[in-house]
Amino acid sequence: MRGRLITLITILCFVGTATAQDIPAPIAVNTNDFRGRVEGSFEFEPIKDLSFEAGVQLRLNNDLGSVDRIHTSLGVEYEACKYFSLGADYILINGYDGAASAWERPRHRLNVNLTGSVKLGRVELSLRERVQTTFRTDSVNRYEKPKSAAILRSRLMAEYSIRHSKWTPYLLFELHNTLNAPQVVANYKSDPFATDNYITRYRAGVGAKYRISRNHRMEFYYYFDYDRSYNIDYKGNKGDLKGYVQENEFRHIFGISYKFKL
Repeated sequence: MRGRLITLITILCFVGTATAQDIPAPIAVNTNDFRGRVEGSFEFEPIKDLSFEAGVQLRLNNDLGSVDRIHTSLGVEYEACKYFSLGADYILINGYDGAASAWERPRHRLNVNLTGSVKLGRVELSLRERVQTTFRTDSVNRYEKPKSAAILRSRLMAEYSIRHSKWTPYLLFELHNTLNAPQVVANYKSDPFATDNYITRYRAGVGAKYRISRNHRMEFYYYFDYDRSYNIDYKGNKGDLKGYVQENEFRHIFGISYKFKL
């Protein structure tokens, strides 16, 4: 019995090693980009602790030289108590990749948020956990990219209230963790489907909120993103792995937003 067990373990180890050897290490490609964001939004609070917000955001890429996408959003937030708030929002994403037909393939995004916050003197610390799901409208191979991509976004933020000032500076750090990214296989027609989990984005940011008046607010910010993604490509006829690239992008993002709060 012991001999059979050892033989079985040896076979399993050999199969696992052979499978791993069929998949080469990804080719790393590094890029840098300067990006911009301009946003306008409207916030309405019909009753205490419940607010609705609608907004439009324009995003630029390719060193601020091209339109990347337009986000149209609608959200709701409820402050359950002094320390916790719940929220959800829907975003219509119209992306542009240089082809006119790109505007005909919008994506739909749903966010569910839970935020905890506490004040320590003039500093307010907050931790937001966001489950983000993006639904594609085009046809994809689920072994290459998910039809509905789910990501857990964890953001730690510190805001400082300056005495007798309309400015509120802040610092933040955020991680994006994939929940259902496809795991690379040697042949998608013969190998079973499996998901992979990894940190796909590291973000560090600095910014400031400016209160113009009771109803008008502005915000200025800079984000530095390290974005890691995998471009997986298979042969359509046989299903063999054709390309496996790790895309590392370093993004410098400058943003400005305006909010009218009623």
